[in-house]
Amino acid sequence: MKPRALLLSVLLTLPVLAAAQDAAPATLPEIPPVVAPLPGTPPVKPALPTPAAPTAPSVPAAAAVALPEVQANLFVPRTVTGKVGLTFTIRSSSAAPITFSVRRDNDQNCATAPQVRVLEVGTRAVVYPVPGASPRLCAQDLETRTAAARGNVTFTRELELAPGEYMVESWLSGFANNLLVKVPAAPVRITVK
Repeated sequence: MKPRALLLSVLLTLPVLAAAQDAAPATLPEIPPVVAPLPGTPPVKPALPTPAAPTAPSVPAAAAVALPEVQANLFVPRTVTGKVGLTFTIRSSSAAPITFSVRRDNDQNCATAPQVRVLEVGTRAVVYPVPGASPRLCAQDLETRTAAARGNVTFTRELELAPGEYMVESWLSGFANNLLVKVPAAPVRITVK
């Protein structure tokens, strides 16, 4: 059959098919949904959970490196009334300058450095940072300071503590010449009146 004749025959049968569709009953009987298994079919067992597909190995976080030519010291007056002033000094014995970059810490009330943990003497209860407190959302800018060759760099901050006896632990967590570092200082015992 030629394509033209085939097209003509299809066009002529369309009105006949449309009329036949209109002549069909308007409502068809509705079939109810099957909620029980049909007789003779085995019951369906729930699928067992499939083990999770192995994920790609995660990249471990870079570990902080030690800087043997750097030492830190925390100075806090032994007895304090009111706010507690902290002075964290890093001493470098390196023959080249070292640039330290620290970010604001969400758990440390948006302070850059030093990071601190304050423990109550006798109970070892952590009083700062406040346990269970929601971290603040801080700007993630970097504070950068450079210790000259065989020089020092100092960071300061203040804390408000209730009267009592405390141990103050402190450290600098950040970058030194683009290497992730953690520089701790010896803990200091203080009395707040």
